Amino acid sequence: MTKDNFDLPVRSVSFSQIDWADTTYRITYHRPVEKLARSIETIGLRQAIVLQEKKASHYRIVTGFRRLLALQKIRKDPVSCKIATLEAEEKELFLFNFHENLDRGFNLVELSLVLVKLSAFLEENELIHHYLPLLNLPPRKETIERLFLINEISPIYRPALLQGRLFPETVERVVRDFSPTAHLIFALFIFLHWGFQKQKEFLSDLKEIGVRRRQEPEKILSVLPIEKFLRHFSWTPQQKGEALRKYFRTSLFPILTETEKCFEAIISPLNLDQRTRIYPPPFFEGGRYGLDVRFSNPDELKASLQKILEILEEGKLDGLP
Repeated sequence: MTKDNFDLPVRSVSFSQIDWADTTYRITYHRPVEKLARSIETIGLRQAIVLQEKKASHYRIVTGFRRLLALQKIRKDPVSCKIATLEAEEKELFLFNFHENLDRGFNLVELSLVLVKLSAFLEENELIHHYLPLLNLPPRKETIERLFLINEISPIYRPALLQGRLFPETVERVVRDFSPTAHLIFALFIFLHWGFQKQKEFLSDLKEIGVRRRQEPEKILSVLPIEKFLRHFSWTPQQKGEALRKYFRTSLFPILTETEKCFEAIISPLNLDQRTRIYPPPFFEGGRYGLDVRFSNPDELKASLQKILEILEEGKLDGLP
């Protein structure tokens, strides 16, 4: 591909002649046009728009989708565009569009679009070793596979990827391991405002519960307790999320959960001050409890220790699990 390939004739084209639904070459996603429209209105169009002929005096966009949206916004109609013939090779036109936009960079959804479309023209080896480095991505097959999976999710969830409410790693895991319930899980993640770690833990717990119960994820998530606290009108999404995580933990570790309840039932009535904490051994294994006392003067320490001695003398810790 050379610059000379795109020494194309210029025509005046009306917006009504452009097929906006044709996404053959489009790799732009979720980019605002307000500032671009202001720039074009002030200093004019600095980079040519390229269209390709279609039948009956209509055209598809090769490059300049955002520029056309900006021009439409400021009512610049018709527009002077370079025109490629109907017979022009799709590969050459797409690579032209790719290289024209390479310097601006691509967001996550755009990267998935770019790689899916490049894969139609290029061998996998060239895609990995030449194009991934151009995109500042690790030159590995797993990189391509992950971005391909992102392209498979419903368009309604793609904005969440750009907002940091879904993550490439968890999207990959959901599509790979929970495909029939992907829609439900993505909606749940977004609704509960979970970060990456909580999403990751949820998927691990969901899979483990499914293996233990020999149940499909959809059946696990549709049980009455989960439906009840997800519909609890007075709870925040964070409270609902914590309730769901607690339910999963109880399902996975019923004995540990009961032991924690027993421990809390003994500790809570003691009314220890905020500076004093009794804590259990990890997973209640080993039998070595801990006492943490924070103080700013000897009197505070004395008061805390006296309280602990009283608790011991009254036998209130005798039932520790």
